[in-house]
Amino acid sequence: MKVCVFTTVHRPDDVRVFHKEARSLAEAGHRVTLLAHADFERQEKNGVLIRGVKKPANRFFRLFNVFRFAGLCLKEKADVYHFHDFELLPVGLFLKLLTGRRVIYDCHENFPEAVYERVWYPDWVKPVLSRIIARVEPAMARRLDAVVCVVPDQQKRFDQQGCKTVLVRNLPRLENFDAAVNRNLPKLNRIIYLGGLTVVRGARLMVDMMTELKKTRPGVKLLWLGPFNEAHVEKDIKEYIRIKGVDENIEHIRLVPHEQVPDYVVRSLIGLIPWQPNEQMLRMIFPNKVFEYMACGIPVIASDLPSLKYIFGNADSGKTVQADNPGAFAKAVEDLLDSPGKMKKMGENGRLYVKNNYNWDMEADKLLKLYAVLER
Repeated sequence: MKVCVFTTVHRPDDVRVFHKEARSLAEAGHRVTLLAHADFERQEKNGVLIRGVKKPANRFFRLFNVFRFAGLCLKEKADVYHFHDFELLPVGLFLKLLTGRRVIYDCHENFPEAVYERVWYPDWVKPVLSRIIARVEPAMARRLDAVVCVVPDQQKRFDQQGCKTVLVRNLPRLENFDAAVNRNLPKLNRIIYLGGLTVVRGARLMVDMMTELKKTRPGVKLLWLGPFNEAHVEKDIKEYIRIKGVDENIEHIRLVPHEQVPDYVVRSLIGLIPWQPNEQMLRMIFPNKVFEYMACGIPVIASDLPSLKYIFGNADSGKTVQADNPGAFAKAVEDLLDSPGKMKKMGENGRLYVKNNYNWDMEADKLLKLYAVLER
């Protein structure tokens, strides 16, 4: 089938949108075009045709840009339209009503809870907006052909509202991670955090953690591999780093190609997930980064959120500590660094657990089965 994947929020090389789903569809023989904001007009990669759309100046103009995406989608004349963002639900419904073609909503987050994490919304707006989303999202989604969910709680929420759902978890493609492990890259004296940086995701806590570690392990570095979600948050956190005197202990790299991420992880000693409790984090969420750390064979130190305690209780590949306690994180890092044998065993446990339970091959089958049903 001819498939049009489109997103206004995610990059054209997004891990889930491109590297997992679009590539898997192309590998299965579908003709896949991806529409996304980019600084190029056309690019073909891994069998996927990527059409770049000029990025709007700010969020306000991004809302109007959805109309442009609707027009571009119509020009594609696809058999299936597969979109990835809440703000595109009206476009998806429009395409369904106008063309009668198959339309899939790929929902990456629990949006009613996720609004509490958006720093650009006033606090008084967040509970109102959350209630609106909780009603509007499933009401529109059930008129589409399928909703692709990433965690069971999310799937249950859509099922209860009469939507047709399939669970496709956000798990790593193992080939890149296996290759990085097999290269036997030398370890650096550092720990690593992958992904977007916000206060809720532990940016400030990690600065405090490194302040504590500097007293006993001055040679240990922290690598942040991912962008700050907001420019003003980045400015505040980097000023906080300067005030705390850990400028030389924290390195920040905004973005690298996805294919290079495993090399950075493999060369690190420990992976971090210092997420703070809020309405979204306290739900059963399974962050992709935890499985990427495991796939690279490094142990993980994470906040004691329900989903992370569940993972490590089964995998024995890391430990959880009190989410808002930077001293507990620093102590956990010290304990692991003092026990290289334990670190190695945890890393091996994680690799085996991901291989047997949490990898993209299992999820790609579910996605392709959905498309096989839509093709009938």
